[in-house]
Amino acid sequence: MKLEEIEGRICEVVADQLKLPRAEVTLETRLLQDLHVDSLDVVELLMAVEDEFGVSLPESIAEPAYKQVFTRPHFRLRDFAALVYMRQGIEPPVRRWLGRERNTQDKRGQFASFTQLSGRVEEREYWRGDLHEKLSTGWGQTRQFRRATDGMVCVELPEAEVEMGAEGKMEDEGPRHVVWLSRYLIDIEPVSTSAFCRFLNSVGDVPREMLEEWFLCTASDKRREHELVRRNGASWEPVAGTERFPMMLVSWYGANAYSLWANRRDWRRFREDEERFLPSEAQWEYAAHGQERRTYPWGEEEPIADRMRFAMHEAGRTYEARTMPLAEVNERLGVSPFGLRHMAGNVWQWCRDTYCAKFYQTPMAVERDPVCREPTGVRVERGGSWIGPAFLCRTTYRRGRAAAAKGRCLGFRCAGEVQ
Repeated sequence: MKLEEIEGRICEVVADQLKLPRAEVTLETRLLQDLHVDSLDVVELLMAVEDEFGVSLPESIAEPAYKQVFTRPHFRLRDFAALVYMRQGIEPPVRRWLGRERNTQDKRGQFASFTQLSGRVEEREYWRGDLHEKLSTGWGQTRQFRRATDGMVCVELPEAEVEMGAEGKMEDEGPRHVVWLSRYLIDIEPVSTSAFCRFLNSVGDVPREMLEEWFLCTASDKRREHELVRRNGASWEPVAGTERFPMMLVSWYGANAYSLWANRRDWRRFREDEERFLPSEAQWEYAAHGQERRTYPWGEEEPIADRMRFAMHEAGRTYEARTMPLAEVNERLGVSPFGLRHMAGNVWQWCRDTYCAKFYQTPMAVERDPVCREPTGVRVERGGSWIGPAFLCRTTYRRGRAAAAKGRCLGFRCAGEVQ
């Protein structure tokens, strides 16, 4: 369900459960301060919400984004709806509410809560408050934040001397070298179709020519049938069943436009790279393998299906948009030492840099916070995908595409500044 649908239904469930006039219950209503419920009321209400939406709402959970919302001192019904939104599609462990047992398989460790927001954000709400809300300590004691504009969880990577590149692999991966990177934020997972539609719905009317530059296929492009987002009246929506898929068929321009918007910058400057809201190639590689080089985000063990999404295509196989073998962005695959998901496989990810095969052999490659700006007309993509072999998913593998290119295995994640 979309967040707006959940928000509307939450108000109805609360009003019905507490026997209140519907007009007295709004998204800004505070559960404790305004409705004066006690513990028994809360438990009964949680059960009613669980039954209504088919989710589990445990009173505590390790994921920082969920925990932060659940424990807010002024817990609003808007926050309640956010909890339900995050828990959709996650099968809970066996647990009890007042003696009522839920016999469902425990799949913890396979999926995280989906925190990215759908719908649209109005101008006033877009600018309200801090851009990043600090969460409790995340994976491996890294600090985590949730971005207000789109709900994305961002991980803060500490400044470090980082080993990059590899010897004896591909020529453009050498030589191995060390760079100094300042601390920065990076998204915990690729941007989803839901969040990209939120961006499109929030920025207002955009000329079709610009949309084609970002993600839309032309009438003659056979990939149109695989577009994951469609216009429904005045709003953009993901194709049913793809709400948590990574946004793909998106050019570097479309990825850059989103990254600017998500970080409260002028998205109209999407053809430029002055702003640092797509990760640099060095930032991406650090996020993938940590301070010291690893072949894959998890180490040296060979990839298997339980570790990442790769080599899924079979000759002659055809797909509909919703049947493409993409992993949902919150599935725990391709996990890096910092807890980032899909740092190997699933979709290639755009980086800020232009691609130059000999960049690592230049003095610029060992500067602090290096970024390649050679006017090659090609942008870096990293990480491999569901289509290609495991070799392309190595943390040091480099390649590039024209900035206007779109692919059914090409997406992105954002970077950010530590405030």
